Amino acid sequence: MQLVADEQVVQIVEFETDDPSVTGEMTITIDLIDADGGTQINVVHDGLPEGVPLDQNELGWSISLGKLATLAETGELP
Repeated sequence: MQLVADEQVVQIVEFETDDPSVTGEMTITIDLIDADGGTQINVVHDGLPEGVPLDQNELGWSISLGKLATLAETGELP
């Protein structure tokens, strides 16, 4: 993992699975950008395995970022 305080997080992840269609390293880069009244988050997901449908990956990110927004706004996880 690489961390640039207040700017960027880069992590390499792998699914724990025996399914060869979803194996391999993925790199996730999260950039934090100052925005009016808050922080904009840009996420780039490189190396998504062929066995992961894009719509399901997008749904997972949408759910995760929604939970992050709730945590940031309320201090509690949904």
